[in-house]
Amino acid sequence: MFFTLVAAIFLYLGIDLYGYIVQQQKLTVATNELLEVIKAENGYDSANREQFNRLIQKTGIDPARVTLTATPKLVERGNTVEVEASMEYECIGLKPLGKTVKLPIRVKQDGLARTFFR
Repeated sequence: MFFTLVAAIFLYLGIDLYGYIVQQQKLTVATNELLEVIKAENGYDSANREQFNRLIQKTGIDPARVTLTATPKLVERGNTVEVEASMEYECIGLKPLGKTVKLPIRVKQDGLARTFFR
C-alpha cells in the first residue's frame, strides 16, 4: 500500500513537470507573437494587452494569472523593445502529503523596433 502511494506521488510529480513545461511553452509562444506586434508598432499599449489576453485564452491560460510588462509605444527604429510575461504554476503532486508548491514561469523576449519615425 505504501509503495502505491509513493508511486502515485511520483506519477503526479511527472505529470506536474509535463504541465509546467507545456504552460511555459504556451506562454513563450504568446509572448513571441506579442513581440512581433510590438516590433511592428514600435511599442506596447492597452490594445496589445487585449490581443495577448485573447491569444492566451485560446491556449487555455487564464489572463488574470499572467503579469505582463513591455516597452511602451513610440520607440525609434532600431531601439530595443522588450516583453516579459510571468505567472505561477501550482503543482498538485504533493497534495496527498498536504503540500502545495507554486513554481514561477517567467518568459522574456526582446527585439528591435522596425518603423522609422521622422
